[in-house]
Amino acid sequence: MIARPDGQFAFEKTSRIPQRFYGVNLCFSAQYLSHAEADRLADRLMRQGYNAVRLHHYEGELIQGQANSTTLNPDKLEQLDYLTAALGRRGIYLTTDLFVSRPVPYREVGIAREGMVPMNLFKVLVPVHAGAWENWKQFTRALLNHENPYTKRRYAEDPALAWLSMINEGNFGNYMKEIREVPEWSAAWNTWLKQKYGDRAALAEAWGKELKSEENFPAVALSESINAVGLRARDGIAFFSDTERDMVRRMKQFLREELGCRALVTNANAWTNHTTDQSARAGYDYVDDHFYIDHPEFIQRSWQLPSKSANSSPIAAGAPGARDRIFTRLIDKPFTVTEYNYSGPGRFRGVGGILTGAMGALQGWGGIWRFAYSHNRRSMFEPSPMGYFDVASDPLNWAAERATLCLFLRGDLRTAPHSVVVAMTEKELAAPPAKIPQLAPNWRWMGWVTRVGTQVIPDASEALPHTAVMPIGWQAPADRYRAKGVVSLNPYEASEAELMDLLKARGILKPGNPTEPSRKVFQSETGEITLDGPRNVMFFNTPRTAGGFAPAGEVIQSSEVRIAMRGADATVWVSALDDRPINRSRRLLVTHLTDLQNTDIQYAEPERRTLLAWGRLPHLVRAGQADIKLKLKEAGQYQVWALSPGGRRLARVPVRILGNELEFTADVASGGTEGARMLYELGIK
Repeated sequence: MIARPDGQFAFEKTSRIPQRFYGVNLCFSAQYLSHAEADRLADRLMRQGYNAVRLHHYEGELIQGQANSTTLNPDKLEQLDYLTAALGRRGIYLTTDLFVSRPVPYREVGIAREGMVPMNLFKVLVPVHAGAWENWKQFTRALLNHENPYTKRRYAEDPALAWLSMINEGNFGNYMKEIREVPEWSAAWNTWLKQKYGDRAALAEAWGKELKSEENFPAVALSESINAVGLRARDGIAFFSDTERDMVRRMKQFLREELGCRALVTNANAWTNHTTDQSARAGYDYVDDHFYIDHPEFIQRSWQLPSKSANSSPIAAGAPGARDRIFTRLIDKPFTVTEYNYSGPGRFRGVGGILTGAMGALQGWGGIWRFAYSHNRRSMFEPSPMGYFDVASDPLNWAAERATLCLFLRGDLRTAPHSVVVAMTEKELAAPPAKIPQLAPNWRWMGWVTRVGTQVIPDASEALPHTAVMPIGWQAPADRYRAKGVVSLNPYEASEAELMDLLKARGILKPGNPTEPSRKVFQSETGEITLDGPRNVMFFNTPRTAGGFAPAGEVIQSSEVRIAMRGADATVWVSALDDRPINRSRRLLVTHLTDLQNTDIQYAEPERRTLLAWGRLPHLVRAGQADIKLKLKEAGQYQVWALSPGGRRLARVPVRILGNELEFTADVASGGTEGARMLYELGIK
């Protein structure tokens, strides 16, 4: 796998052909299976259409029962070997993190203390603590140097292991409490300050009253908060970026030179991000991030009920989630989201596949991974109640996956032809102003209109192939840029009106486009997806996939499909299952998603925001209907069947034909004792 300079992945021998990847996470025991189970799972994932899997939270079982945290359990390793080989044989590529949650004893890294290093503490020890650094290297060496007997290759040289993240969700700004308690971080911080300022007098002149009278090297404290105001906090953010850049440089050198590993490298893929962090990301091979809608918040104890979530419509909110990650991307590098979910038991999660697939396609991302397929072996092969994340036990989200596969992986929704980029020079990032802004400015809504990202360039003379370039302007203002698309707007201060004028002036927003950010109304420049927040409606129209989300009583319509919702809010779409457009396809899939919950699930209030008990099987599906009308070239030649969640034909569905239009009603409750209906097949008689 290679990273192209246009921000796309490609295979080395066919580098002119960009490649996309869509897959799922496997967690904990879901990765440790018998050979028969591994083949069954690999077949299932391949048939669903996935071409990628992320191995996640795999290390705990992999070192189970061993003398130390870097020796691999041979029985567990054999299971992992067979699974990865089974996936590889089916054309499914792999990614993983070299530290996620592996239990590491304090004494093993040279700290005289009993017990295990907490997960988040280990993440921040690695760059500054010699023992933790060596432990990370030793585990990585043991894993990547191991030869898989089923592929006859070391993991380090297996082309199926295409991507590696160094430390899962390890952004330093996430863990200020842990960092401030580590002596090695204090030492590294003081060394950095001394290299920058020289002596205490120069530091005092720069910081003024922020430097306390009793502070001197080597005991100048870090800021208590990453979001504090002042020069101490400013320098702390810059210090973190420099430390991240140095750590990943050392890690890449270790992987490439000692282990001979050519997998593409990334890091820092969760939440705390400032503009200067893009300096470190410029050293990655690709950029990765994570996002969730309705991720649970735990009220009393972590990962135990009760939990709460907003459980409100993302459409009415302007479809946040994926759009909030667009500025993490460096537009000249591939971008991935290796964790995303519209989590259970949220009643709007059926729309998540469409929103994420549409955003990834519109932006031209390289890969997306749903979190997760399963957290345990049992629920992959036995019916299980719905939980927060796992699509293996959630038929609603499993069905929603097909929208992402069509819109993103198959490419049904077009990538935006224009691009708006926030540009920053290397010198600017090395000498930031008194206040370093958080990376994402307030116009994240633009991700629903056109391609958006950031780019780090050597200097302002760089020629940039973008429709609009907005310099951060810390040292190099717009008039010093050579780029044709440069504009003088400050990306962190530009108003909505100025941005809208820019989009219109550059031909991105054409007459008739209803985009109005203040009202949460957006339409892509391709015209293929529209979000109407006030109506709580989303609809999309591509030649091979069309539909959307709407409340009961609303109608959504594309050129070939009209859908009227009755009885319940729903996400409904039609996808051609061959290479023809909808109106000429000989086989189509219709998906009708209302809401799915467990029997006896309990909430604290009618709005269903506080979850008290998960309940049990069977799953219950909200009754509702959708009157679906399709324009088809030979409408009278089609039949409609209701399908099981696995695709088995259950029963013929009555249709009405009027000229070149076929109409039928998707009705969740029409299956009687056969259960709820969510899927339908249309085909030529």
